Amino acid sequence: MAETDESVRGASSEMSRLAASTAHSFCEALTLERCSQSADVLIFIGMKVLIVSEVYRPGVGGVQTALDTLIAGLKEAGDEVTVLTGSPDGLFSYFTEVDEINGAKVLRLPAVKWIANRDNNRVAFLPKRFVRRYFRQNQPDIIHLMTPISWLHKAVVQQASRRQIPIVTTNHTMALNLVMNAKNKTIARWFVRIVEDKMCKLVNQTAYMTAPTRAALATTPAIHIPTKAVSNGVNAAFYTPGKADEKLLQRFAIDALRPVVAYVGRLDGEKRIDLLIAAMERLKTDAQLVIIGKGLIEKQLRSQAARLGDRCIFTGFVSDEEKRALLRRADILAMASPAELQCIAALEALACGTPVVVSDQVALPELLDGGKNGASFHYPDVNDLAHKIDELLNDEPRRRQMGRDARQWIIDNHTYERTVDQYRELYAEIVKTYS
Repeated sequence: MAETDESVRGASSEMSRLAASTAHSFCEALTLERCSQSADVLIFIGMKVLIVSEVYRPGVGGVQTALDTLIAGLKEAGDEVTVLTGSPDGLFSYFTEVDEINGAKVLRLPAVKWIANRDNNRVAFLPKRFVRRYFRQNQPDIIHLMTPISWLHKAVVQQASRRQIPIVTTNHTMALNLVMNAKNKTIARWFVRIVEDKMCKLVNQTAYMTAPTRAALATTPAIHIPTKAVSNGVNAAFYTPGKADEKLLQRFAIDALRPVVAYVGRLDGEKRIDLLIAAMERLKTDAQLVIIGKGLIEKQLRSQAARLGDRCIFTGFVSDEEKRALLRRADILAMASPAELQCIAALEALACGTPVVVSDQVALPELLDGGKNGASFHYPDVNDLAHKIDELLNDEPRRRQMGRDARQWIIDNHTYERTVDQYRELYAEIVKTYS
């Protein structure tokens, strides 16, 4: 524990150095009226940031978590953040609210449910006049688009271009996210090709593109603007190693004598939770699989898992405190998806000192830090997945070392403070270029 505390102090010192450097860059880019002199550093008071995302609360998932992390960090640094998104109340709903979780001002536009995930996502419908109204009344310093594939994103790019406002884009999704949840795969693949082409054309009209990992950037080879990998980040002060709070775990009926394999995330097709359930049937170890979350195919998964009896538990949606307790209780986090551009749940598990077993697809191998933080299996080989889980469950010293290494790796590379600093520095560089 002493090693962990020392790591946190070191990371905090480094974050302070980066913050001072970033603040100085912002002051160079913006007028001095928006900076104040304190001791020997210039402190940036506030930047107006417009975030545009079709994925937003009440939807759940990694994108919303990443948005909360970024927005809360920007607000904490003194920036003014506005979110432009669709209304959950349908075509005749247009209103403004303050997000109670991250503190952003949220402008809700008339919207329809997104065909690929109607329970979770919406798309702003005919947003041009609402976007024009926003820009007549507001002048953000910079705009940040999340996965720009919709009418809303296009309308914002058009208005920003006329007003010479710089835009950063971040891609949080890939084709498989849509295809694997579609009933008609042929139509879905055809639709995805059209969407990807339009997205790339739109992104190439902006100043800069980021994605959570190097592998994520590689999924969009048609992008010709500057790019950078910026982690989604994780709150390493909240997700820490420690003893699980037994009071929080009581309602989940977890067997205290069995090792636990956990999954955290949406229960949707591309997550391949069916592989985890199938692997549990092949395990030599008498372990419990705890599936944490909700989603489109929960009914199918519960039916598949019925033959496991009490060796498989579905928790449904949980609070952050409950999720942390479950991650601390888990011996392993398993992620079998072939379509992850980072995986925030895995970052949270690693921050808690819980090693991971992941598929060898897209960005998931980057989580392993060369095998120090866990193991990968050959997707979609269920036998190999079961074998890798068995290996770790039966090697406690190796798991403990992986947990220590994982925690340090998060502190060094993936704290949310580092993510926010990287974005603020990038914003400053781009604003300076446009000024």
